[in-house]
Amino acid sequence: MKATTAWDRNPVPAFDQFLRSPAFAQTAHRVAPPLSDASAAVYGFMFGRFAQWVLGSGRKMSRLQPDDLMTFLSSRTAHKRPLQSKIAYRYLRLLERCYEHLTVEPNPASGAIGLLAMARPARDRDMVALSPAQAAQVVGNVLEGVSWKRQRDRAMQLVMLCAGLRVAEAIGLLTSEIAAGPEEDGTLRIRLTPTAKQPTSRARDTCLQAEAVEEVLEWLTTRRRLEIPGRLAFPADMAGGPLHKSTVYRQARSALGEAGVALPHVGGRTLRNGFAVVALSGGVPEESMRKRLGLARTTSLDAYLSALRKQQRATKKNG
Repeated sequence: MKATTAWDRNPVPAFDQFLRSPAFAQTAHRVAPPLSDASAAVYGFMFGRFAQWVLGSGRKMSRLQPDDLMTFLSSRTAHKRPLQSKIAYRYLRLLERCYEHLTVEPNPASGAIGLLAMARPARDRDMVALSPAQAAQVVGNVLEGVSWKRQRDRAMQLVMLCAGLRVAEAIGLLTSEIAAGPEEDGTLRIRLTPTAKQPTSRARDTCLQAEAVEEVLEWLTTRRRLEIPGRLAFPADMAGGPLHKSTVYRQARSALGEAGVALPHVGGRTLRNGFAVVALSGGVPEESMRKRLGLARTTSLDAYLSALRKQQRATKKNG
C-alpha cells in the first residue's frame, strides 16, 4: 500500500495532484483523451464533497469500508437529496480509481459498487427506452413558428433520438462535426471527436436518420443567421456558451410530453435508448450498433435487447 498519510490528513490537495498526473489516466484502463479543464472541474467538485464528508465525520479515507462509502452516498449532509444510482456509480468509480492508485486492497469502492448493484430497485435496473411507435411520435411532432431556442432544443433532441448521441455528446457537438449536406441515402453524417465532450466519449462516425435531417440543417442555418460565436452546434445563449445537462433533460421530458409519450424516468438518455431499440428492432447487427453508440466491443447490449423484448411482449399482449 502506498503512503496514505497525505490523503488522510488533507485529501483535496492529494487528489488534485493525482488528477493532473499520468497515474490518473492509467486508472481508466483504456485509451482516454487528455483530461479537459471542464472534466477536471467536475471530478474536483465530486471529490471535494466526498472529502468534506470524510473530514467532517472524523473518518480517514484509507480506512473506509464499503459500508462507509454507501453511508456517504445516502447521507443528506453530503447531498441535498440521496444520489440516484447512476450518479452514485460515477462517485464510486472515481473513488475506485483513487483507491487503486493508493493500492488499497481490497478496494472499498469496488465493494461498494457491488452493494449498490444489489441495492438498486428492479425498476432502476430496467432500461427506459422509446418504442419504434413512440419514436415516430416524437419525430412527427414537428414544431412550427417557435423561438430559436425551441428550434435548437428540437434539433438537439433529434440528434439523440435519430443518431444515438449521449446527452454530453449532444451538448459538446461541434458544427464542424456535422456534414454540410446529406448522403445519397438521405442520412447526415456526424463525425464525433472527444473534444468538448465527456471523458468516456469515443471518436466515431454515426448518421442522423433521414427523417430528422431537414430540421437539423434548418437549425444550423438559423444558428449562422444569428451569428452566434463559438463552435458548439447547440449553444445555450447568444454568447455561444454550453448548455447544462439539467436543461437538456428538462427539455427532453417536455418534448416527450408534447408528443404524447408517457414514460417513467424520462430524459435525454431515453432518446438515445430509443435510438438503439429502434435500430435493433430494424435488424441492425449488434456489432454495428456498438459502433454507432460508441461502445466498446466488450460492452453488452443486453439492456437494449431486454427493453426491445419487453416492448415486443407488450405489443403482442395488447394486440
